[in-house]
Amino acid sequence: MITDSLSRLAEENKLNKSIVLWGIGSQTGEVIAWLRSNGYGNNILFIADNFKCTFYREYEGIPVVGPYRIRELDKASTEVILSINYSDSVRRQLEAYGVTESYNLRNLSEGNLLERCDLPYHFTDRSKGKKYLCYVLAGYEPALWDSTLTRIEAYQDSRVDYCLVSSGKYVPALDEMAEKNGWSYLHTEQNQVCFIQNLAVELHPEAEYIWKLDEDIFIGKDFFGRMIQEYHRIEQCGEYRIGFLAPVIPLNCCGYVSYLNLCGKREEYEKRFGRAYRSRFSAVFNVVETAEFFWDTMDTFDDMAQRFLRNEGSLILDCYYNIGCIMFSRERWLMMGKWPEKPGESGMGRDEAFIYQDNVEKDLSIYEAQGVLAGHLAFGHQKERMLAYYHSHPEKFRIASLNE
Repeated sequence: MITDSLSRLAEENKLNKSIVLWGIGSQTGEVIAWLRSNGYGNNILFIADNFKCTFYREYEGIPVVGPYRIRELDKASTEVILSINYSDSVRRQLEAYGVTESYNLRNLSEGNLLERCDLPYHFTDRSKGKKYLCYVLAGYEPALWDSTLTRIEAYQDSRVDYCLVSSGKYVPALDEMAEKNGWSYLHTEQNQVCFIQNLAVELHPEAEYIWKLDEDIFIGKDFFGRMIQEYHRIEQCGEYRIGFLAPVIPLNCCGYVSYLNLCGKREEYEKRFGRAYRSRFSAVFNVVETAEFFWDTMDTFDDMAQRFLRNEGSLILDCYYNIGCIMFSRERWLMMGKWPEKPGESGMGRDEAFIYQDNVEKDLSIYEAQGVLAGHLAFGHQKERMLAYYHSHPEKFRIASLNE
């Protein structure tokens, strides 16, 4: 089958360009041998593989590299990608890289998989080409901005470009805040959160590391610096490949157990709400009162965030994760084929389920930085009660003096 595909591509003059092979598998040697024996061997540039590049330097005399090299190619005019180890996830990844000419040697008739919404958008660009990007999905929780967004303003890091993102609406207050801080502002008229997240990353092409942050997340002093430090430590020393990095988040179906352990409140929690399992099927999500319990464990958020800064290291999480605050790399975003857009849908929740499943399929891990705390006010069904709590306990959420 594979040699038949190669013969057909040769007849159609598709192999006269430079060739990149995708993936090392049981038939890679057969493909290389056919290309060499039919006069195309000198056209092979390299073999790209997401994972095997870590233990192969070359294969059959051909360099083996990571997929980042594909980004450097003039894909539209000079290269053809031949995929040997093939799956839908590979196809999505190649399409995310902007590859316009790739062939599944097991099925040459394979069509494109990525869906794009192609919605109109409005972008005020104040980016400075930084290595790090933080985009904040905002526009629907204005009652919290005096603490959540103001905290980003107070604790922003000079190494990071910031972009406020509102899906499906224009919000003058966000536009003004972005202008005040020299941040970018991106909004669409139609609500499609996967589309606008992809757009935010695409519009910041120099950003290699990215935070996705929801507007109801509270951060503290040194949040960005510690996340950067821990992410790069994991890249260098981690025993598992990183899918994404998260802080410890009390109102999170997985992270809440870490919080209970680190602040010594697990026994108290379990007396009231039962066993603390890392799971969507636990009281932290299903019981309204748990949100108030977690916020009651803190005298103030800033005091607890400072206390967490004394912690070191990270934990591997092996469960479904709520992605209100995560850090990931551009390569990771491309590897999963970007956030999954689907025309006609809002995309709400699709991003979360997709990245979790993609982590599982690719043996990528969720790391949790034990030295970084982020607050989440409440899950949706807890929100009415917790907004009242937020307004009646202003001292708990107020930003500490930056001079302390």
